[in-house]
Amino acid sequence: MSNIAIITDSTAQFPNPSFAGKDFVRLIPFDILLDGVIYKEGHDLKASDFPLNLKSNSDPKLIIPTASEIAELFSVLLRKYDELFVIVNSADLTPVYQNAVDAVKIIQGGTAVLVINSMTISSGLGILVQTSAELVSKGAIMADIERQIRQLIPHIYTLICSPSLRYLHNNGVIESQQALIGEYLNLHPIFSLEEGRPNALYKVRNFRHAQDFYQEFIEEFDELTHISLLKGTNTQGIDNRLLRQFVQENFPDTPFSEHRLNSFLATLFGPKSLGLIVIEKPFTLSG
Repeated sequence: MSNIAIITDSTAQFPNPSFAGKDFVRLIPFDILLDGVIYKEGHDLKASDFPLNLKSNSDPKLIIPTASEIAELFSVLLRKYDELFVIVNSADLTPVYQNAVDAVKIIQGGTAVLVINSMTISSGLGILVQTSAELVSKGAIMADIERQIRQLIPHIYTLICSPSLRYLHNNGVIESQQALIGEYLNLHPIFSLEEGRPNALYKVRNFRHAQDFYQEFIEEFDELTHISLLKGTNTQGIDNRLLRQFVQENFPDTPFSEHRLNSFLATLFGPKSLGLIVIEKPFTLSG
């Protein structure tokens, strides 16, 4: 069996908590600054603890491990594993990807550590991690894992609807003026991750209209391998049963998972967010 560890970060959410190869997965843990208090690895913190509207530009913030701290983690893991396959959230959302790349240089990891920008987050990242771990459990070598993951990444589509625009401003997604005006007008913009970069796709009046948009988005695909709904706090007007029924009728063989927005995602997008992640079948792969 391959002696490879799969490394991801705290924003990953797993549709199947008991996936094959789970024992090979390790986390780069994030901390969270909220109301001047640092919560180590987000413990004792959930999305409902976050204010719906921000008045500060200083927090909440994700505290991402530095390159030196990640290098120390890699060094410890390389005492047990021959190789590390590192796949983290989009490089345009947090600096963890760049810090991991710099960490490899610090330890002179060379070919022993491979760092991948997933260009997604949450269950999109979780699916990539699960896929990688399952490949390791089947004895796949690093080159095969990299090839399959790189083929899968372009087929993951990530949408986030959030009226908590000050959160998006704090994380560099939009300008301050846009956030102030958008919140004043109670806008619900939908952002897509285009090659990992947040891009304003559409504006809706409320979360019910966002769910309608998500359903129309799903309808554009012929074959999907997974559909995930990410649900934050105060998402009034959302009836998950309607979307689930639509998926069951139109994609009966496609798994559908629902995820509560965790504290790390709430820090990035605000607690009042609704997300959709769909994975299209990568037709270049067999099976």
